[in-house]
Amino acid sequence: MAVIEPEIVPLCEKEGVGQIVFSPIAQGVLTGKYEPGTPPPADSRATAPAGSGFIKRLLRDDTLSAVQRLRPLAEEAGLSLAQLAVAWTLQNQNVSAAIVGATRPAQVHENVKAAGVKLDASLMSRIDEALGDAVVSDPSRTTSPQSRP
Repeated sequence: MAVIEPEIVPLCEKEGVGQIVFSPIAQGVLTGKYEPGTPPPADSRATAPAGSGFIKRLLRDDTLSAVQRLRPLAEEAGLSLAQLAVAWTLQNQNVSAAIVGATRPAQVHENVKAAGVKLDASLMSRIDEALGDAVVSDPSRTTSPQSRP
């Protein structure tokens, strides 16, 4: 997990520097295609030798259950789970941009629909409640991969 160090955001706010975040859909986990108690789809990043190392740490049943709790909130907002994740990310006042990856052009078209979406404060709060402890916000829990290519 990567969590921004606690002094970074306040310093950036003070200096007028925005954050560019990566992977707002958590390598596909926030799309809802990975379900608790179910093996990952055979054609997914989670089963690809080159890409599975980073995503595996997110494929815990507690995390996947939290993602499934977001489904009715996304539906209420008229968004897909991926769009909800991107909209939530972009709504953070410290975020200037998000780097959203895609493997197919259709994913780009879907994700871009989240740009400019405003989620109301009640929905933002319910998103936080639905995710609960699945969100890692303590920078002391930040870990790097064991090895780098």
